[in-house]
Amino acid sequence: MIMSSIGFLYFFLPLFMGLYAVVSKKHRAKLILLGELVFVGWGSVFALIPLVSSMLLAYLIGMMTDNRRNNKAGQKKILLAAVFSQLIIIILAVLSSFGTLPNGVARAFPPVGAFVYTLNSMSYCLDIYKGKNRCDHRFTLVAAYVGFFPCITAGPLLRYDDFSPQLEAPDITADKLSRGISLYLKGLAERCVLSLGVFHMWQQLTQLNLDDVSAITAWLGIIAAGMYVYFEFASISHMARGISLMLGIELPINFDHPFAVRSMNELVRKFNVSVTAWFTDYVYRPLTGNSDSRARTVCAAVLTGTAMALWYGAKLPKLIFGAYIGLVCGTELILHKKSEKKLAYIPSMIITMGLFHIGLVLFICDDIVYALKYIPVMFGKNGMLIDNLTLYFFQNFFVLMLIGVFITSGLAKHLYEKLERSRRTFLPFLRPLSQLVLLVISTAFMSGAKQEYLGLFFN
Repeated sequence: MIMSSIGFLYFFLPLFMGLYAVVSKKHRAKLILLGELVFVGWGSVFALIPLVSSMLLAYLIGMMTDNRRNNKAGQKKILLAAVFSQLIIIILAVLSSFGTLPNGVARAFPPVGAFVYTLNSMSYCLDIYKGKNRCDHRFTLVAAYVGFFPCITAGPLLRYDDFSPQLEAPDITADKLSRGISLYLKGLAERCVLSLGVFHMWQQLTQLNLDDVSAITAWLGIIAAGMYVYFEFASISHMARGISLMLGIELPINFDHPFAVRSMNELVRKFNVSVTAWFTDYVYRPLTGNSDSRARTVCAAVLTGTAMALWYGAKLPKLIFGAYIGLVCGTELILHKKSEKKLAYIPSMIITMGLFHIGLVLFICDDIVYALKYIPVMFGKNGMLIDNLTLYFFQNFFVLMLIGVFITSGLAKHLYEKLERSRRTFLPFLRPLSQLVLLVISTAFMSGAKQEYLGLFFN
């Protein structure tokens, strides 16, 4: 089941919310756990095996780690066993996505959700080991945290100390319900309309012979691919945050306009914030330690970038993309230490976006040979600046691209906040009207196209 499907929107969500509203606050965590099991087991009951295993491991290892607070050697052994167990689940999920496992095993380890609940489970145990948290003896709360169904498709990743207080007795309010519906429908429209629309533009370009593509067309294509990647992930994050608000649980922002930045480090911090924070805390910082070594900083950034790329897909081009982003980030950190001078905002943003989209070719293309042929075309390899396809793209996708730029640049958010501050009298009527329009448009797109994950390995 996915959150941008007819079945979820018109059957699962209304039924679940109806039950959730009548259940007392102290029992809502149990209903969330039940919802997780239904959500994950909808496609295959066998998929519950790794999920429940991960929940049990988090609960039991958390208690065992906490009970050995005065025995660091014993804690490390238990923690290593827990991490190793979770990594086995991840590896089996990756192999399942490649189709290398027998059908029976592959059904039990679907790639969707595996990274989320395993990393949640690991962070719970690691935070206990570091003394940040104490273990929780309430299995329902731990299990509901590990597999929280609004986030299980592709995040955001959660931290137990931030999440558990809200989970103990979630309170549904009119304000949270209204904001949650708006956020969910925003994400739904981004997923069904914008993401699929710009993906169609990129898909048309990849069907052409690269020798016939001009430089501007190649840049337009990769910019469309960048919007596709953003909307594909941000939409799911918005839907997850929206549903969580409807449940009375507020999650932090996971995408903070990452394309309106002046450095690659800033872009990485604002793109999938929770995932970046997870890998920074549990991979990058342990690798760098307290060292100021430039070489160690760059190596740690490259290794962290490569590890983060696994979140988006265990394929060679994506891993190279992760290493490339890590190298750029590490280089930026060293240059920043050497000089406090910064370029102006616009030149910095153009350079950052240029570097990002060059690397993005590796991320979006499964075929590394095609990716390496595409990049020179962006810089005029074919001796053409513009061609007929450039005009075709402008005629057919200009409005879609303009909307994409309006949203990703933060202009849409700025305009909305300005209108709210002005306290215009039409705003109370505008919100329900906009919700209805988004619902109708999204439903039309969901009915006319098969809803599945396109080209990206969603965890």
